[in-house]
Amino acid sequence: MRLGSARRMAGAGLAAVLGAAMLAASVVPADAISRVRSDLNSCAAVQAVVQREGAVILQHASKRVPNYLLYDRYVANRSFCALGEVLERETVPAADTASCRVYVCKRYEPRFNDERFIFRH
Repeated sequence: MRLGSARRMAGAGLAAVLGAAMLAASVVPADAISRVRSDLNSCAAVQAVVQREGAVILQHASKRVPNYLLYDRYVANRSFCALGEVLERETVPAADTASCRVYVCKRYEPRFNDERFIFRH
């Protein structure tokens, strides 16, 4: 086998691999997470978006710092939390109420109970 034909075969193999990678990248959907301003929407609308999409970034204006947006990731249920996280209820401001109930994933931190580990004589 000549050196030139070996290079052509290697180039064809590389092209096939790159082509397959580009095809795979175009077939897999990008799961972009939506960003929603909670303070510009009704509480029902905010809760509906979270339920429909499963996980959403909710943003709202800070009460303490002007022109500053606060944000966090809110979820519909526990299945959207990572391993080691638990579901906690929180509230965000909405257009029609100051406390719209939503859920957020928080890292599980067990409470340490000193009473169980005190040795009595």
